Amino acid sequence: MIAQIVPAWTESDAETAEQAWRDGDVFGAIEAADRALAAGTDTDGRAAGVAAAGAAADGALLDAAARWRGVGAALEGAAAARAAGRAAMAAALTGDVATAVSDLADARDQLPDPAPRGLTVLLGGAGAVVEAMGGALDRASRHLAGLAAASVAPDPMAAERLDELAVTVTAAGGDVDTARALLHALPGPPTGRGRLLRAWLDMRTGHLAAARDSLAAAARTPVLRRDALLGAAVSVGLARRTGDTAAVAATWARVAPVVAGTDVELLLLDAWGELSVVAEQVSPTDRDLVVDAMRSALHRAGSPWWGVAADRWWQLERAVVADDAAAATQAATELTALAAEHPRLRGRADAATAWAAVLDGRVCPVAVDDAAARLADSGLRAEAAALCRGAAQRTTDPAATRRLLGAGRGLRPATGGSRTSGLLSGREREVGALVLDGLTQKEIGARLYISPKTVEQHVARLRQKLAASNRAALVAALRTHLEQ
Repeated sequence: MIAQIVPAWTESDAETAEQAWRDGDVFGAIEAADRALAAGTDTDGRAAGVAAAGAAADGALLDAAARWRGVGAALEGAAAARAAGRAAMAAALTGDVATAVSDLADARDQLPDPAPRGLTVLLGGAGAVVEAMGGALDRASRHLAGLAAASVAPDPMAAERLDELAVTVTAAGGDVDTARALLHALPGPPTGRGRLLRAWLDMRTGHLAAARDSLAAAARTPVLRRDALLGAAVSVGLARRTGDTAAVAATWARVAPVVAGTDVELLLLDAWGELSVVAEQVSPTDRDLVVDAMRSALHRAGSPWWGVAADRWWQLERAVVADDAAAATQAATELTALAAEHPRLRGRADAATAWAAVLDGRVCPVAVDDAAARLADSGLRAEAAALCRGAAQRTTDPAATRRLLGAGRGLRPATGGSRTSGLLSGREREVGALVLDGLTQKEIGARLYISPKTVEQHVARLRQKLAASNRAALVAALRTHLEQ
């Protein structure tokens, strides 16, 4: 008879949960953590920590912060400080600045001397997010980038990586071109959230085909609600930019459950704004819910100027969709007042003023052209092109229409060293770029003020010149030749 050997030690569910989380097995980690919490065997707070990290990943950042506070209250020293620092990070991301400051104070009270380097980096990152909420966006971004370059591994239990936070803060400050460049320069393969940030910034800067590619890459791995919210903003934004109302409605129906119940992150207020514009087109009830959530987060943060500016910009975008000149004028007036104190807002303020005039039936091509150029300088070329296009649709002067449409076409992202510059005509490059953006021939015709039949002829010539036998092959060839 062979005696059964029983190991003297087996890994607890709490330990299993923490290790699974660190290995990237989110669902396995949460399942093991729930077992430990239900059985009352989580003696050292490991399972509770995984539950807190899981809440943050699921978009419940306020709940995550509260859970981390509970973990910290049961611990001492560095472990307590780490839990409080993670609580501060989660709270700060939702704009709960006062609570985040209190969490940071608690963390510093628990710091051992000397403190672990990774712990001081975590607390510095949370402090930088608090700094950003107060309006010091440039300084906070540099601070986060510096901390991210420190020789410590990223904290796998914190709500977000510091290098990606630096990118998000830069974008929240209105410099989306720089944010996109920073993200593309990060070393190593992108994380799932990094791919979604890339998709978001590609879309915001008008690189729609690249945004689709990044969104598709992110979709190959499971994501929880917090990241799915960002993916939802990209999905509806891409649908909106095609002008296909049926696609917009279908996309909204698909992403609306993701939006419901997710805490608003103030640094991603622009993503929520994009969602609010699509809701304006599809569902007034959903629009009100999204806008109320945005403004509650702003109020919780003390209504920082940059957040108020973002909110008023999206009020303008909703007014454009609704053809509401009065709402556009109100948004433009408030943005202009903010720009008097914060010059970086001048581009948005001028664009809002131009849009308000256009919606009111007063089209001044010079003013629109100038405002669009300023908007494009901040990286928002798609919004600048939309302004030119909207003005062109409302003027009765053929010369003004031609000028505005030409200005709008010139605001597309540069294609870089195109190998087809001597092969394709200017109009063929315009059509090809819109094919890449996912527009149908009818939509391309409406965008360029040419007939669908003419578009069909241009597409046929593109296929011939690029040796593309079908649309999929054409898209692949155009992506190789035209995209950055």
